Amino acid sequence: MATEERKVTIVAWPKEPALLEHRFTDRPCRVSVSFEEKPPAHVVIETSKEKPLFVDMDMKVTPTKTIPVCLKVCEPICIKSDYTIGVDIFDRPVANIKIRGLTRVYNCREEEERYTCVDFTEFKPGQVFNSPWDHGELRFRTAGNTPLRTVGSGGTPGTTALGFPNEGIRVEFPWPVRDVLMTVASYAGKGLSFFAYADGALIAQQNVEIHNEIKEVLVEGSGITAIEIRGGGNESSILRVCFWSGGPGMKGDSE
Repeated sequence: MATEERKVTIVAWPKEPALLEHRFTDRPCRVSVSFEEKPPAHVVIETSKEKPLFVDMDMKVTPTKTIPVCLKVCEPICIKSDYTIGVDIFDRPVANIKIRGLTRVYNCREEEERYTCVDFTEFKPGQVFNSPWDHGELRFRTAGNTPLRTVGSGGTPGTTALGFPNEGIRVEFPWPVRDVLMTVASYAGKGLSFFAYADGALIAQQNVEIHNEIKEVLVEGSGITAIEIRGGGNESSILRVCFWSGGPGMKGDSE
């Protein structure tokens, strides 16, 4: 029960019928009660410090329709409440009490960044996969969708890598990521070219000299949705792909 000067804020709604208790002891609170009978009557109740008004009532609220709502709040949201409580005496409606208030929902929890790595250690060399091929959280696609094949890594015995043709391979991410660290091997030609894309737009490019060795290549940037690697003379492979995702500033984070 409140006037325009006194606002009621709902911070939680219990599963059981709510028991509301209103006490105004600092100064008198004016409450207007309008009766439903015609012609309407108007009653004004005033309290004093010596004899404060005490209201104790059980309020049962039953929604006419239940609609599940899920909110993710990143900025404060103010919800204005304005409702009426009917007062029945001997099963006869005699009055309405209006409740007005303001509910503030705020302070969402920031999602933490996570570092993910995808490798091919679970496979044996010589396995063939149709392109595009989904593995872990990544999708691998070759130019012309030629088949993909796992190969052994000469520099690291017992390690399986994903080989790709000279035309290149495309690594697609399920959501935008940042700072992709790729471990690659190349045993033909002078190097590999890396192209980073954000929703189809080229955002970074670098040429890396790799000759008969395994090297880690960091593709820096945020919002990366795909990386293409070209070159290698059919003697190159990917050993591992690591990337950051989630956290402030990232779009399309997983749920």
